[in-house]
Amino acid sequence: MKFYSLDSKFTFGKYSDNTIAEVLILDKAYVEWCLINLNHFVIDDDVIEEVQSHNPSFQLSKESDEARVAKLDEYYEEQASYDEEDFEDPEDDYGSSGEKYGWYNGFSDDAIDDAFEGDPMNTWNVD
Repeated sequence: MKFYSLDSKFTFGKYSDNTIAEVLILDKAYVEWCLINLNHFVIDDDVIEEVQSHNPSFQLSKESDEARVAKLDEYYEEQASYDEEDFEDPEDDYGSSGEKYGWYNGFSDDAIDDAFEGDPMNTWNVD
């Protein structure tokens, strides 16, 4: 999913190289079509609020706004489902100490002692 801002340029379709802001002025229905039909296309609330600050009567069609909100909900639910443990430091996988060998080639002392016979030089060909 790609979040488009007012300055984002279309890289596809008949408005390729035009910004979202330009296309909203030229052909709002095209942006609405993109929101409804393209899974990767979304604009967030900030974009809508920015447009409404310049044009208070601006509104998306009900169908396109519902599609937009559904995509945002899906995105934020997915983000909330990630656990901090999904992004552990690589050191956590190899042990907790790097004092003896100074995290040589990114390996802990435990990994070097156990897997590389205590010789950090044995890590030279590990990809």
